[in-house]
Parts: sequence; structure tokens; C-alpha cells
Amino acid sequence: MIYTVKYKTKGDFFWKTVKRVKGDFCGSEADGLAGIRVLILEDETRMEIPLSSTVFKFSSERFLLIRQNMEKEAGQKLPVNTPT
Repeated sequence: MIYTVKYKTKGDFFWKTVKRVKGDFCGSEADGLAGIRVLILEDETRMEIPLSSTVFKFSSERFLLIRQNMEKEAGQKLPVNTPT
């Protein structure tokens, strides 16, 4: 499943959009990427965006992908509570 990520840094006026994202993670000290969010694109390229002073927006497809992976791992459907 592919999703879209929007981000902007402090002081930026407009959001930047990254399309065709298939995965993302926050780096750690262990992998030498502390303070970085890594976006893996559909074509296997990657973007590294500093976390400090950056705001991210993820499309709803990211939630669906996470839920799908959790259900696969659990071997059952997971209930989703929606606000009323």
C-alpha cells in the first residue's frame, strides 16, 4: 500500500508533498540516524528529513497499512474504535 506524506519546517509557509511512500521510520542512535525521519519511496529510494522543527501529515492510507500489518502479525482482525 502506498501513501502520501506532507511536511513543513518551522518558518516554511507551504507544505511539501511526498507521494508514493511505501514506508517510513524514525532513525535512532544505533543506526546513526538519530533525529531523522526516513521515508522509503515506491521505487526504493529514500528521503531523510530532520525531525527538529518539522511537522508531518500522513494520509489515511498509512493508518490502513499499519492496521493491515498488525492484523497479519496477530492473525486476526483488530477492532477499530471510531469517535462518535
